[in-house]
Amino acid sequence: MPALGCFTVLAWLLGACAAPLRGPEAAPALQVSRTVDLSHVIREDSPTPPGDTAPRLFRDPTGELLHLRLGANTGSLVRVVAAAGAELDTVERLSPRDLVLPAVLIDARAQAQDTPGFALSAEDVRAWERVHGPIAPGTLVLLATGWDLRWGDPGAYLALARDQVPRVPGFGADAADLLLNQRGAAGLGVDAPGRRYTPARGFALLLENLTSLEQVPPSGATVVIGALKLQAAHAAPARVLALVP
Repeated sequence: MPALGCFTVLAWLLGACAAPLRGPEAAPALQVSRTVDLSHVIREDSPTPPGDTAPRLFRDPTGELLHLRLGANTGSLVRVVAAAGAELDTVERLSPRDLVLPAVLIDARAQAQDTPGFALSAEDVRAWERVHGPIAPGTLVLLATGWDLRWGDPGAYLALARDQVPRVPGFGADAADLLLNQRGAAGLGVDAPGRRYTPARGFALLLENLTSLEQVPPSGATVVIGALKLQAAHAAPARVLALVP
């Protein structure tokens, strides 16, 4: 082949290799302007639910952490709740996709932060949707109550009644039913000790003891849940981050 022909073929091959491959378009990159840490620091004086193991951090004489003892409900945590017969019902079986979720925030601090036992209602959720639009399936719904300001006072934070049942703000049963069973939300999160809800089918995530939720916008954020991958556990401590566009 003449030299010019070889050069032409070589140029064509290089151009073909440099050209983008045809196929499905890549997903747009996630644009993040700031990151919000939604997790409390685990300390030995962190609020501990009745019957749970209080956290202990064992250190050497220089202060270096050697080992720790934690209850399953220590600090900010994620809980897996599942309907009877659901295939997935423990933390270690969650996939990475289950732990990175689009999120919306309902801000109820004005009603909840000084109201033990406040329950967000289904009508409260519908009122939020009339302003911000319908909540899409697969969304993590966060509820800001302002209760996290009590974290430094375990008695006030847990707000235990005489029967040792916490009287803390959270999602009411009708709101949880609307979100989990009708809207198909992936889970619920709150800046207080969590109430228990069971979806009608499949599984859902409950995030408890979050903080700084007021820094999350009503919609558009992505939440990353760094749960400890504990074997056969229904709950695990977690570092939870919100990525805000």
